[in-house]
Amino acid sequence: MRTLLKILLGSLLLLLLVALGTEVVALHRSALPLPGQTAPPMVVRKSTTAPMPPKTVRLVVAHHPPPARPRNAAVPVHHNAPAD
Repeated sequence: MRTLLKILLGSLLLLLLVALGTEVVALHRSALPLPGQTAPPMVVRKSTTAPMPPKTVRLVVAHHPPPARPRNAAVPVHHNAPAD
């Protein structure tokens, strides 16, 4: 049981180290300017006062399933079916 807990704890610590390393690399990468880029990237936000685009409404045609066959209805006979 202790061995299993040691393996679990070790794997969780390794996962934490990998996640932390990934975040550090991502932060350093975003801080470095891209080649050929003179200004930092600009964030453009959508205006909150812009009018909403008009919504289009379409009719949905419902396809109804064929009517169910009654339980006591005769089964059609196929001409190529073997005789019982």
